[in-house]
Amino acid sequence: MNLKVFFTIPLAFIMMLVSLVFSPKTEGIAVIYVSHHSGFAMMSREYKIDLARKNLWEYSYYGLQGGLPRNEKAPFEGFRFAGRLTKDKIAAFRAAAAEYGFGDWEGTYEYDPGEDGPPMPPTDGPAWSVEIVFADGTRKSSGGYFGWPEHWGEMRQAFEALTGLNIL
Repeated sequence: MNLKVFFTIPLAFIMMLVSLVFSPKTEGIAVIYVSHHSGFAMMSREYKIDLARKNLWEYSYYGLQGGLPRNEKAPFEGFRFAGRLTKDKIAAFRAAAAEYGFGDWEGTYEYDPGEDGPPMPPTDGPAWSVEIVFADGTRKSSGGYFGWPEHWGEMRQAFEALTGLNIL
């Protein structure tokens, strides 16, 4: 048996599996900014998930109309250090992000009443935004108000497994 053929087939199969799990849209993610506002913006939370440096940063504020916005020019962009991320959790997050199309989220998700819902959303509810910063510096943003992408629940679980917090 030709050893070159013997080793080439398994290697090609392994590379195919790796490419499925670590697509460029998820493997190239360096930083994720997540913002969540609820209840007339009475409480707002912002997170910086730095996958490249394995750090989690947080900024929270309370008050009518959202309180004080984060000062992006302050040290650490106005965030406070919230913890370290492990290599294993980052790898699991990247796999979930690839599986559920996180890198393919659209720009805006709007309220969909469905067949039986009210024509307008309630005036008090969740607003969210996500900004992905890729290793090459390109950015992609997504957000919504009473609107969510497909596999939102699975990605909420992936973010929680990564950070230990209910971020989305």
